[in-house]
Amino acid sequence: MAISTPSGATHPPQLFTRENIHNLPFPQTEDGDYARRYLIPLMTDNPQKYIRNVYNTQLMAVKVGEAVIPITVTDFHPQNTYTVSPYSHYVSYGGLEEVKHLNNPLAEAVVKAIMKPIAGYFRYAELDKVVFVNNYLVSTNLYPSVSSDQLSALSEALIRWFPDRGIVFRSVDQKKNPHVYQTLDGLGYDLVLSRQVWYMDPVAALKTRQCKEDLRVLKKNGYEVINGRDLSDDELRRAAQLYELLYLQKYSFFNPQFTFDFLKLARDEETLHMYGLKKNGRLNAIMGFFVRNGAMTQPLFGYDTSLPLAEGLYRLLTLVTLQEGVRRGLLVHASGGVGRFKKVRGGESVTEYNAAFTKHLSLRRRLPWKLIGLVSKAAIPYFRKMDF
Repeated sequence: MAISTPSGATHPPQLFTRENIHNLPFPQTEDGDYARRYLIPLMTDNPQKYIRNVYNTQLMAVKVGEAVIPITVTDFHPQNTYTVSPYSHYVSYGGLEEVKHLNNPLAEAVVKAIMKPIAGYFRYAELDKVVFVNNYLVSTNLYPSVSSDQLSALSEALIRWFPDRGIVFRSVDQKKNPHVYQTLDGLGYDLVLSRQVWYMDPVAALKTRQCKEDLRVLKKNGYEVINGRDLSDDELRRAAQLYELLYLQKYSFFNPQFTFDFLKLARDEETLHMYGLKKNGRLNAIMGFFVRNGAMTQPLFGYDTSLPLAEGLYRLLTLVTLQEGVRRGLLVHASGGVGRFKKVRGGESVTEYNAAFTKHLSLRRRLPWKLIGLVSKAAIPYFRKMDF
């Protein structure tokens, strides 16, 4: 049986695990069908089959009203992707790897010296003993239609089910889901910095001079835009390699490490709408997005970084993304990074938060989130100024 809570809600939240996921009555909606196609394979097979660096993590699902919301229950592992690990997010990736991009050896040495005792304390305080809410194990998690009352009932149930863990809602912002932010803030959650993200109105973006130039480059360089449904298995392996070249080798191995099986699921079950750029019969770039509640976001993005910059593959993938946004009438959530590139194409910078509830935990367990919150207050103005 599904676990339920004695909440006063009309339909109390229900928790489903690997053992009973097939008993979940997925809603007959677009979001419900997507959750079924995505979650059942990852929960029954093991998430690591699809994302290599998901360790010590159980993927579960909560049904609240007509929404199905995935949650991850994680314990510390030093190589965990940041999408399941606050430690990887704030220490390994954000604290130690991102500082390399400052190109300042002295600043890097200072930050590392500061981070070493903090890292030790965060491990001692069991920062990673958390439940991440609305977590599809990708960089950006769009929210389904869910009311404030349902969020309150979900929060109450999670604290009851997991009394020894912090409860953390991922991908909260005040642009696309302000009522999620406001509800969690009202419930006593700490809204701490996750990153700066970018939203793009694709209709306005395609009118910018830069996007018009991108269209010219697409025609000039002779790339063919292909639908991901037509990719062969060998091309899917190539696509996985292209993602790795950009997001893992260039940026960080703490990003989700998608496997061939993840991309095969994306193609066969359309858990991602994929588009590739081919030239002379060879796949040189790939992107994949999903849609939820009037927005789209692209967790899969990659290209052959060994090719000359004049090929313009990043800008061409962005162009294809914006064209799909126009075609489908969607707002584009362009994730984080490359801020100046997105800004000149009409992007709007928005602060994304992790909303953390720790009031039911001991002082030792609460303090790391308070520290992250204090750093956030100082960092947010800087992040906005620098167009991260």
